[in-house]
Amino acid sequence: SGCKFIFMKSFKNYLIVLLAVAFMACTEEDSSSEFTGNEVRLEMIPGTVQGNTTSGTLLIRERTDGKAQIEITLNNVLTNADHPVHLHVGSLDDDGDVVLLLERLVEENGVGRSITQLDALEDNTTLNYSSFLNFNGSVKIHFEDSGLLENEILGAVNIGINTAENQAFMDGSKSITICNSDFGQ
Repeated sequence: SGCKFIFMKSFKNYLIVLLAVAFMACTEEDSSSEFTGNEVRLEMIPGTVQGNTTSGTLLIRERTDGKAQIEITLNNVLTNADHPVHLHVGSLDDDGDVVLLLERLVEENGVGRSITQLDALEDNTTLNYSSFLNFNGSVKIHFEDSGLLENEILGAVNIGINTAENQAFMDGSKSITICNSDFGQ
């Protein structure tokens, strides 16, 4: 009878552990279920500030709720870098106003990263994955928020309807000559 008690107690403990593991497996968030698999990757147009040239990518991912997630990776940033990222209206040629501040690009392990889940522009215009892919805009990573280097660009890319224009900037036939940090009205 003592053996039966030990078996039942061991079985009960085993069952509790098994149920706990099963529960954790069911509640563990699977990041792949957050996204539909639709995505667009764009190469960032390099920027050079104080002799430091960057390179990187902008990834637009569709979330299962239809919203867009913007993931920027920028290589060759300075240690402890923390840079503002702006969504501008118009192409890189237009020097358009800022319509949304994206999450700041912060250096971690030698690489600058920014991840932003889009919902709406500053004027509350809804912006989901589909509308972002058709947006007349550009993204620019500024060196600083204000000061002498606020309009210096570490990386940039045309997005939406302007992506075909990126190659001219990549091959050097065009360059970003000025950048506007003003918000549109």
